[in-house]
Amino acid sequence: MFKFAVILSTLASVAAFAPAGISATHSSAMKMSAEGMVGQIAPVGFFDPLGLSEGKTPEELKKWREAELKHGRIAMVATLGILTGESFNPFFDGKITGPAINQFQQADDMVPYFWVLTLFAVALVEGQNILTGWESPADTKNRASGMAYLKDEYVNGDLGFDPLNLKPADRDAFDELRTKELQNGRLAMLGVAGMVAQELVNGKGIFENIFS
Repeated sequence: MFKFAVILSTLASVAAFAPAGISATHSSAMKMSAEGMVGQIAPVGFFDPLGLSEGKTPEELKKWREAELKHGRIAMVATLGILTGESFNPFFDGKITGPAINQFQQADDMVPYFWVLTLFAVALVEGQNILTGWESPADTKNRASGMAYLKDEYVNGDLGFDPLNLKPADRDAFDELRTKELQNGRLAMLGVAGMVAQELVNGKGIFENIFS
């Protein structure tokens, strides 16, 4: 159980990582607009073939970016978890085997209320995100639409966790790092979707599919 608690704490820390300490002035300068959002690379630039961003306010775009960034981070951790869990699994005495899509169920069978502990770890991260990034209920209540938005000074994904002090001091370098994270997260979302689909098709693990 101690090992399991360590795993959950590590995953929560990874999900919460973002360069911290951006000033309010810097944050205001990065206020969302469709064409000015980070995450764009040549030759595609701002990619929105369906026009989903048209007519959206900066506040709405900021919420969308928060969701994209969070899903990308989860997908990156999931990619690492799938490949590691299927090739080398040092936990649970090596009793958890087979395709990654079935490993959570195996852990839940071995550890009572495994899913409760998992949800608790997720709640810790989400709770920190709510306290750090989202406006207060009073602010939402005062808005005619009743729609909750992120704080103006909040930088997407920044939960104040940067133990390795990786945040660049230069704004351009910081935006470049944010773009790299987004691109890797987008690739990971596609990759995880592909891996899960493949395992659902034939019930085999990723490496088994590759080398069989």
